[in-house]
Amino acid sequence: MNDSELESRLRSVPVPERSEEYWNDFPVQLRLKSYRRHPQLEPDSPWPPRYAWVGGLALALVLVFVSIQFHVLPKTSAAITRHEQHLRAQMGQIEFGMQLLIFNPHGMTNVVNEPN
Repeated sequence: MNDSELESRLRSVPVPERSEEYWNDFPVQLRLKSYRRHPQLEPDSPWPPRYAWVGGLALALVLVFVSIQFHVLPKTSAAITRHEQHLRAQMGQIEFGMQLLIFNPHGMTNVVNEPN
C-alpha cells in the first residue's frame, strides 16, 4: 500500500458525530489519559546491593576478628616504633631527594639524586 492509497482510505472513513464541547475538551482528555498510561517506574530489586552490603560487613567483621585474634595492630605499631629512626631517615631521603624520570633509548628509568 502506498501513500496515496492510504490517504484515500483514510479520507473515505466517516468522522464520528461528536458535539462541539467534545472536540473542545478532547486535547485535555487526551493529555490526562496519556499521563495515566505511563508506566510507573519501580525501583529494581534491592537484593544485589543488599548482598554487597552484607558481604562488605562480613568482610569487615572478619578483618576485625583477625586483627584482634592475631594482634596485628600492636605488632605493626611495635615494628614501626622499633624501626622509627630508619623510617624517618627514609622519609627524609624521599622528601629532600628529587626524583627525575629520564628517557633513554632503553626506556624510562627512575633516578634519585641524593644530597651531597
